[in-house]
Formats: sequence, structure tokens, C-alpha cells
Amino acid sequence: MQIIDVLIDPILPVFAILAFGFGMGRTGKTSQDDARVLNKFSLSVLLPIFLFGLIAHAPMHDFSLPPVLIYGAAELVVFAAAFALALGVFKCQPGEAVLLAFAGIFTNTALYILPISVILYGKDNILPITAQVTYDSVVTMAAAMIAVQAISQGKVSLSAILLRIAGTPMLQAVAAGTVVALLGLRIPAPIETFITFAGTAAAPVALFALGVAMSGTKFKLDAAVASFSAIKLVIFPIAVWGGLQLLVPSDPGRALYQLAAAGPSGAMAFSFALLYGVRTDRIAQVIVWTSVGSLITLAFLA
Repeated sequence: MQIIDVLIDPILPVFAILAFGFGMGRTGKTSQDDARVLNKFSLSVLLPIFLFGLIAHAPMHDFSLPPVLIYGAAELVVFAAAFALALGVFKCQPGEAVLLAFAGIFTNTALYILPISVILYGKDNILPITAQVTYDSVVTMAAAMIAVQAISQGKVSLSAILLRIAGTPMLQAVAAGTVVALLGLRIPAPIETFITFAGTAAAPVALFALGVAMSGTKFKLDAAVASFSAIKLVIFPIAVWGGLQLLVPSDPGRALYQLAAAGPSGAMAFSFALLYGVRTDRIAQVIVWTSVGSLITLAFLA
């Protein structure tokens, strides 16, 4: 498939709902409070339903662990370098440095890459994406929370972090879907219909809300914003590609991991900044610029 064809469909149609939300927010037709309600509804209800249905039907016995570990190793290496850059070159405060580095490796996979992958490859062929979502949600996100909490509060409450993670509806859905898939349980037809009906709305609603939320960003493209946007769009995808190419060149899921690495920064970095009182302007801009820039990188890799 030609790059321009992939860009026109499915990438631009998925991006369009985010852009539409951005426009609605900029013109004042949808408020930031509206966006928060929509975002909470999607992440707490719609997305877990969608992920449960997706994973419950996934061929879990075909799962390959090495690519996930390679992806995680690339995250660790790039995060360490990005954190050092934020502290040493841009003189960021430690909390902001952690979250800028986190934005450089944490992709908006569940809401952006996942629907694109479903359109491109079909629901039955995207197990690597669901594996990467699970890894990032459990390992990468927890590590970022621990780091920024330790910096901002001077201590770490592991129990609070574990409870927060365990109480995340998305991870509960992943766990339940995994049990159903491994045991080969049959989902009754009415529940299947409900999953299809409700789950389809997850990504559009969440991306629209994200677009509205990003519309409040004040743009000032400084060297730090440009650097961390480039880390997410160029350096991190190259690191993942290099690790996969070197260690598992024939893995059938390699293209999907590369697609995940090339996606835009996830909004979780911004959410953590708000939660722990960290400066947000640069982080928000990285999310915006990578959302736009990933149109090209994703089209090239898809």
C-alpha cells in the first residue's frame, strides 16, 4: 500500500476526530469541562469494553514475549537519555524532566494506534498491539508514576500506586479478556453485541475529548519542545526498529511494534503533570506536535 493511500485512509480519518475536537475547543463550542467528562467516560467505560472484546478473541497462545521485552528495553534506554537531556541541557526541574522523557517513549496506543491497526490488519491480527498496551500500562506507566511521585512528594507510596494501577478499568478489562482467551470461554451473543456496539465508540469519543483538551495549549515551539517531539517521532522508533531488526528480524508482529513506537505521545504524561503539580506547557505541546507529526511517520511505516 502506498504511503499516500495509508495517509488518506485510515490515518487521516482517525486523526480527523481529534482535529475536530481541537477546532470545537478553540471556537468555544465544547468546553474543557465537557472534554473531561467525555474523556472519563471513554477511558472508564467504552475503552475497557472494547479492549475486553479484542483480547477475549485474541490468539493468546501465539503470543511472543521477546518483542515486548525489546520494546521495553528501547523505552528504558531512550528514557534515560531523554531524562539526562532534559536535566543537563534544558535545565528542567526533575519532575518535568521525568515527564518529558516519558512523553518521548509513551505512545497513545490504545486510542490512536489501536483503531488504525484494526483497520489495517483486522481484529484477529493485532495481538502485539494489545501486548504493548498491557506492558506500557503496567510497567512503563507505573515506573513514571513512581519517579514523579518520589520527586514531587519526596517519598513513594507503592501501595497507592499499585492500587491506582489495579483499579484502572482498562487493566481490569485486559486481565478479564486474557482469562477468557486463555480458557477458551465462549461469550454469549447478547454480550458480543453489547461489546461491539459500545466498544466502537471508545476511540472516537476519547480522541475528540483529547482534541478539545489540547485546544487550550498555548504554543511556543522552543528547543525543548522540538527536541522531545523529535525523540518521540524519530529517535524512539529507530531504537525499537534497531532492537527488533537485530534480535527478532523474522517475528511476524514486528511491523505492529514499529507502528506503536511511531505513534504520538500519550496524554498520560500531561495527566501525571496535573496530578503531581508539574509544569505542563512543554508536555502539552509535545503531545500536540507529535500528534500532527505522526501523520507522516505512521503513513511511512503502515
